[in-house]
Amino acid sequence: MKKLISLLLAASISFCLAACGNSASLPNNSEAGPGNDSQGDVKRITIGTAGTSGALYPMGVAMAETITNHVNGITATIEYVIVDQKQVHIFFTLKGEGYESLSAEMPEFTPRQHCAVLGADFRQEPGTLLHFTLDYQDNDVPEGFTMAFAVTGESGKEEFPDPTPPHAEQSPQDAMLEESPERVPDILATFNFDLAFDPTYTARGETVPVNSTFQLDGQTLMVKEVEVYPTHVRVNVEGDPDNTAWLKDLDFYLENEDGERFDSISNGVSATGDPDTPAMKSFRLESPYFADSAHLTLHITGATWLDKNRERVRADLKNGTVEWLPEGVTVQAMQHRENGWVLTFDVTAPADIHKQVFASRYYDEAGTKYDMDNFGWSVLDDGHGEAYLPLRDYDQDTVLLELNWSHTTQAEVPVTIPIK
Repeated sequence: MKKLISLLLAASISFCLAACGNSASLPNNSEAGPGNDSQGDVKRITIGTAGTSGALYPMGVAMAETITNHVNGITATIEYVIVDQKQVHIFFTLKGEGYESLSAEMPEFTPRQHCAVLGADFRQEPGTLLHFTLDYQDNDVPEGFTMAFAVTGESGKEEFPDPTPPHAEQSPQDAMLEESPERVPDILATFNFDLAFDPTYTARGETVPVNSTFQLDGQTLMVKEVEVYPTHVRVNVEGDPDNTAWLKDLDFYLENEDGERFDSISNGVSATGDPDTPAMKSFRLESPYFADSAHLTLHITGATWLDKNRERVRADLKNGTVEWLPEGVTVQAMQHRENGWVLTFDVTAPADIHKQVFASRYYDEAGTKYDMDNFGWSVLDDGHGEAYLPLRDYDQDTVLLELNWSHTTQAEVPVTIPIK
């Protein structure tokens, strides 16, 4: 059975990564109930706690149990907060009678925070534990800030007529070319929480200089330093300027003297990139902070690369060919439609069928950039994947596609680097 995953970038991604701050204002198309202020009361809290395996974790939970705000029949409760020098994790719940699901929009912060924020899952059952993550790269966690976020919801009684319903025989690829009218949900309430953090906990962390150079797949890399925090570890890597490929991902883990293993982050911020190049430069791992380790060893088992001469590849839409594709990726179809093109690619080993091959940007021959507001991905039972790229309203015969990666490497013998 084919499992089609439609990645609607504009509306359906569960987790959104964006810059913290006030670059986008909260929607104001809601009406407050009689005698209610849609902004609610500001609640001030001070919480200092550490990672979930630390002794201070239960204190954070207990302190936050009474931090609740009620606006227009919606209740927002900050259940607990975990902080260290580089991350803030805010866990909260939303409740409201008569709603099948509630969603927290991306938060805004005052003063503006120079960080990245990972948003909470959308359309969750009331009472579900939700989670905002703030990740600071060059700056440290501040003493505090005011967080504001809007809440939307669905009661199950809404009617959303589709003015242009697709034909029964319409394929998912054709449907991706349809321009669906954007539905802006009504704002049920907006909550404000004034958060202050105990410097005893926001100062926690340790930077271990490494400066160890190694070779992998003919490329030279240096592990400059490892930052150990209660919530995560950062392995900072620098590529040699003479390398022929950008580093896009690392397969690696930490291990202590007892054989306890700390793997890469699977649910959260897993890496951050270099703003001036396509390379990723800081990779995240689970933290050994509370493991009381005397020695740590970094084991690097593989990598994903983007060749510097393969950042964009030219596709001849008229003839259905691409000048170059990663091994395991082949053209299945290039179909011209009335309102654009749909490109279909087959992905199989040695390519990783779970790694998105193409970026959501593409270019014409003049260098004009276009953005896909959606694309499709299928995983087949036979171990193949299919990628669908809709080029809506694109009427040219050639296009430059942007690759996320060009090849992967598995080390015959893992690179081992002592850390502590």
